[in-house]
Amino acid sequence: MTTNVVTLTQVRTHLRYPNPTASTSDDGELQIFINAADQVIRFECDDSLPTAYSERHDGGDYSIFLRHKPVLSVQNVEEGWGWINYELDFQDANTPPAATSLFGYSIDNHEVGEIARRSVASVPIPFRPGENNIYIQYTAGRSPIPGNIVLAELELIAHWWQNSQLRGVIANSQAMSYDATSGTTFSRDTENGVQNINIGVPYRILELIKGNRHMPIFA
Repeated sequence: MTTNVVTLTQVRTHLRYPNPTASTSDDGELQIFINAADQVIRFECDDSLPTAYSERHDGGDYSIFLRHKPVLSVQNVEEGWGWINYELDFQDANTPPAATSLFGYSIDNHEVGEIARRSVASVPIPFRPGENNIYIQYTAGRSPIPGNIVLAELELIAHWWQNSQLRGVIANSQAMSYDATSGTTFSRDTENGVQNINIGVPYRILELIKGNRHMPIFA
């Protein structure tokens, strides 16, 4: 599994470094920006990188909602009945009765991470009541990562980088990006040489990921 939504090479290319495939003295700092952007995108859109999780949940309800989403796959579901655990078998809600069992589960909604308990003929039944007696191992994230999320992260990193590491200057009536540390001029314009006061997440980037952002939860 990859460790970041975007790579250093992608970021250098997006920032218009002269040789984006070559290592630079900025790489350590750029990696911090990448890691921070990953966290922002995860907060807004849930998991983007495929990541393995294992969780325990209380039984008693017809459905369990996993803590990370969207769900890519479920590797294992175990239901505790006191001193013994039963490993549940995956069976879709429309599985023919002959292929079902008393101990089954289904993934009813990948986007919200809903796992439902199923019995013979895929009849929905509650999970065995108990505290932390349901053990689930699964993978959440997106594969492949949608292009709008990749672009949003690149744009967010560029926005932060240009507003904290670069300074806009005017030379010969043209706006340029100027690296205050090394004195290097890049071709990418820092928003027409004007420092943007917003160094958080600009609305234009939130617009990019609008289709993937999770909905607010109302009590």
